[in-house]
Amino acid sequence: MGGAIVRQGNPDEWKCQESPDAKRRQVYLDGMTDTSDAPEPRVLSPRDEARVAFAMRAQRVSALALDLLPVDPTAPHGERLRRVLKLKDEMDSLLERAVIAEREGGATWTQLAEAAGISKQAAHERWAGAVSAWATNGRTALPHDSFTTTLDAARTLDAVYAGGVRDNRSLDAVSSGLDAVRFPGAVAAEAARRERAAGLHARIEPLGKQVSALLEQRRLLANAGAQPQARAEVQFRLAAVYEERGALHEELTAAEPELGDEHRVNAETDRAYASSNREHAELLADRAKDEAAKGSA
Repeated sequence: MGGAIVRQGNPDEWKCQESPDAKRRQVYLDGMTDTSDAPEPRVLSPRDEARVAFAMRAQRVSALALDLLPVDPTAPHGERLRRVLKLKDEMDSLLERAVIAEREGGATWTQLAEAAGISKQAAHERWAGAVSAWATNGRTALPHDSFTTTLDAARTLDAVYAGGVRDNRSLDAVSSGLDAVRFPGAVAAEAARRERAAGLHARIEPLGKQVSALLEQRRLLANAGAQPQARAEVQFRLAAVYEERGALHEELTAAEPELGDEHRVNAETDRAYASSNREHAELLADRAKDEAAKGSA
């Protein structure tokens, strides 16, 4: 690939190396440098972040595949297979990144299922977890403590692509397709959307911990044969937490409309759990009243 860019470790460690095309690429990179007073955003729109995350993984797959070309007659038995299996793992990850980028771009699960040649249910079961994890982790291509911005990563990928073996490659094949470059005026609005969604996610996270703690408390009380009233109180609290979390997931459908289907499913699931726990709690409370009435008779 011309030796222009080498991916060393994680994306934060990408470094440029000299190549015959280095001067041409440097002219491009200098032209991309923002000389205005306004700093570039560290985080882009979720759609841009997903696009760059996909491109980063595609570059990783490309590098691994290219490494398979040399013939090493001294390689130990099984080495080729091990390397291909590693490539397959990366391909599976690339496939998930593709789905995430499609969802962030507005593709429906029906459209994704048609593209994959499977049912909508099968597509959802296969990839919904990856999409939900992406949303929970902040919808960003790079870690939050990364010293590399997403735009910098995109420019590095520009140079990787431009330094390929094909002639007449674009110098900005990755970055030029990003909303942050095409519509820079929308950055502030995207930041406001992100802030609202981040606030909702921040409120959801502790509720998940509360659910886990209450489920464990419910289990311990049931195993210990605790009084119905004590168990009912835990069930009522659990129902309330599920109800609150479901309402927040419902708000996320508006805050993150691209992932509205996922948030809606989570909201419906939480509401269903809230209903079942409340019904069980009411039965336990009625049982506690009956036992109390019998005891006072």
